[in-house]
Amino acid sequence: MTAARPLLIGVDVGTTRIKAGLVGVDGRELGQASVPTRWQRRATGGEARPADFLQSVRQVLAELVATAPHGEIAGLGVTSMAETAILLDRDGQAIGPSVAWFDRRAAADYAQMAAEFPAGETGLAPGEIPTVATLRWLRREDPGLSRAVRALTVAEWVVYGLGGSAAAEPSLASRTGALSIARREWWPEVLRWAGLPATLFPALQAAGTSWGRVRDPTGGLDRLAGAALTVAGHDHIVASVGSGVTHSHQATDSCGTAEALIRPVAVDSAPDPAAGIADGVCTSWHVLPGHYCLLVGLRLGIELSALLEQLGAPATHGRTELDGAALRILDGAPATPGTAPAGRWLAALRAAVDRSERALRTLETLGGQLTEVRVSGGWAANPVLQRLKARAFPHPVYPDVAEAGIRGAALLAGLAAGVYPSPGGFPPPPLGAAPGLPGPRPAPPTPRAPGHTARTSPHPETDQQDRTATP
Repeated sequence: MTAARPLLIGVDVGTTRIKAGLVGVDGRELGQASVPTRWQRRATGGEARPADFLQSVRQVLAELVATAPHGEIAGLGVTSMAETAILLDRDGQAIGPSVAWFDRRAAADYAQMAAEFPAGETGLAPGEIPTVATLRWLRREDPGLSRAVRALTVAEWVVYGLGGSAAAEPSLASRTGALSIARREWWPEVLRWAGLPATLFPALQAAGTSWGRVRDPTGGLDRLAGAALTVAGHDHIVASVGSGVTHSHQATDSCGTAEALIRPVAVDSAPDPAAGIADGVCTSWHVLPGHYCLLVGLRLGIELSALLEQLGAPATHGRTELDGAALRILDGAPATPGTAPAGRWLAALRAAVDRSERALRTLETLGGQLTEVRVSGGWAANPVLQRLKARAFPHPVYPDVAEAGIRGAALLAGLAAGVYPSPGGFPPPPLGAAPGLPGPRPAPPTPRAPGHTARTSPHPETDQQDRTATP
């Protein structure tokens, strides 16, 4: 009888839901479970109880393991949102609230930090409030938190709670505002400004390395005993890996409530971390060894949904009743009074694609030619967007992946468990066909010299600056 092949688990602690999934060593997604993420709403945004994160993860893992096929679970990787921290006391117990990344209570502290410190040190373009500013606010408002001796991100806290080491993963550390990106070490000046101990953030440890093994398999988790643990990293970056982006000539275009454009760039050929800030590009450490991550955040779904509400045409799985008429206009059909809503819809999609196409050109200027863009997310299914991106993007492809964050976290767990020798050994995901774009895909073009960009925006009249630093 042939022994069952090992299984991998990825956990994605997101803003809306906490998800876990099984992935085979061949990269196939085998099943998922999820529960809503629990927040306590506040006027400034929200916060969570650290114990709730860990309890919810254990709940989805128990549900997942209960129906898992036979086979050793070799590794478990955890990815999560960034900027949200958990403070620990000397006994390793969580203290105080975990303030959500979308909370604005520390906005004034962040403004002061931005005025006093060079953004190029952290590589962060203006956007979400970094962890260090929020921790400054918390310690000022609650002196009892001065007993904190350690700060972890959510994924690091979950791995620690399952039996792993208390360390800092570089892609998540990059979002704290306390890490000097180029030097890859904690920034003592900003820690002093925040009134934080120099040792509050732990030593760095890479994603895809072993952070220990599951030591507490109670509550239906007995099959996880001994599984290798790893913090997979920042959820946007891990989802990019899960969609098959593991080389510097590739990028991810994640189309959801916001749009994130992400590419890895080898450190030895990367620009200064400050180089892209003026264009809204954040530079952080990637989960791929020896790589930076270049990330641009744009508004997308939140604006498209607002327009569709005005037009009385809601979207279902990224598609709307206006798409057919918009495609006919795109193909040259004459506009009529009856097609006015479709014309407005088409104009909005053109503007969105122009913004993302300009962002891709900026990523090429910083990191060299892109030969492939992998498009994913809820709005990736829209046929009008697909047609427009086929004209504007370098070789767009559509990975057939249900949960890219889970898949990426599981693959990095496989790296930690020794299932794969390197990220180059990760199995590629299947590619789905983009509706309305039949026929075989052409081979990617030969890379041009770094910084050379030949494409121009097909609709320069919609050239608008509308960026946020992160989705």
